[in-house]
Amino acid sequence: MQRSSERSIITLLSDFGSLYPAQMKGAILSRARDAVLVDIAHDVPPQDVRAGAFALMAAARHFPAGTVHLAVVDPGVGTGRLGIVVESGGHTFVGPDNGLLIPAARSLGVPEAWMIDQVFFEGASPTFHGRDVFAPAAAALASGAAPSSFGPRISPKELQMGSAEISEDWMEAEVVYVDGFGNVIINATEIPWDVVILAGRRLMRARTYAEAGPDEPLITIGSHGFAEIAVRGGSAEGLFGLAPGDRILLERGNCSE
Repeated sequence: MQRSSERSIITLLSDFGSLYPAQMKGAILSRARDAVLVDIAHDVPPQDVRAGAFALMAAARHFPAGTVHLAVVDPGVGTGRLGIVVESGGHTFVGPDNGLLIPAARSLGVPEAWMIDQVFFEGASPTFHGRDVFAPAAAALASGAAPSSFGPRISPKELQMGSAEISEDWMEAEVVYVDGFGNVIINATEIPWDVVILAGRRLMRARTYAEAGPDEPLITIGSHGFAEIAVRGGSAEGLFGLAPGDRILLERGNCSE
């Protein structure tokens, strides 16, 4: 339980770019002036719920219990999709019920979810629930409101990152995120071979980026625990032309290659 002398932490994640997050922050600070606001990311690829879920999952675990996580990647804004509050591992999440919150919540514990009652949507812009519904909800949670006070308990929509399919000589995986360096993160948590080939190019298996030579492609297990394709001093996204959602085939190479 948060002590009264501590300032509440609210994280923010969205696909809104540079303009709209300030409006969400204003809505929060109008209701919880002392809240500490921390941006996770606002450059999630537009409407890419899975990429947003990955970014939230990678970041949320590094915040203390009691943190409120406000996340909005919401292609269904203004439709019949629900808004939800999720509690897990001492953290609280608020946002749309489209799976965005669930991987992060599951990484911290066993999630419990409540629907945000429609009364909270009255007067809200049908195109900006992040500002008019979820930001006020986050402020209320940071100020001590119970998740159950927003509405009835529900089973939230699930979202899975999936897992790579691995055989003796190949691995089929999916790109789940591309970071600001152009590093390509895939839904694999292991690198099964010493030599890996992607699109005819050898990927150096490395522990750090610096182990590769200049402009050399590599594969490593990133700080998030997933396999990551990178280029030292360059962009794996640009080199291989990859984007979130792409399926890729990694092949086992020979040590002599």
